[in-house]
Amino acid sequence: MYYKPTQGFLYVPSRPKPTLKGAAEIDFDYYFSARYFEENVLLDVTTKIISEYEKVYTRISNHLIKRGEVKTCVKECILTHLLRMGVSRKRANYILKDFSLSPRKIQFQ
Repeated sequence: MYYKPTQGFLYVPSRPKPTLKGAAEIDFDYYFSARYFEENVLLDVTTKIISEYEKVYTRISNHLIKRGEVKTCVKECILTHLLRMGVSRKRANYILKDFSLSPRKIQFQ
């Protein structure tokens, strides 16, 4: 993982097990907030993985990154959350193939 969190991850429910290994339908949602400094950005990312069984797994992380890396950091957060939940890398890459940041996903503080 290229983008290391500054404080670790917060999982809800805590310590999820890889439960989505055989799930047929998997969807994701995300939100982020960014605080810009001179050269860096403090990025807070909330990712949600939704399974076909209507279960939601949430992960919250914050990262100190360089300007211009917001999209790749958010995408990596979603990818690592999918992998942690038991989704294969091939399937996770397929789910994220058309990923682009949405301005509606920004949370203002």
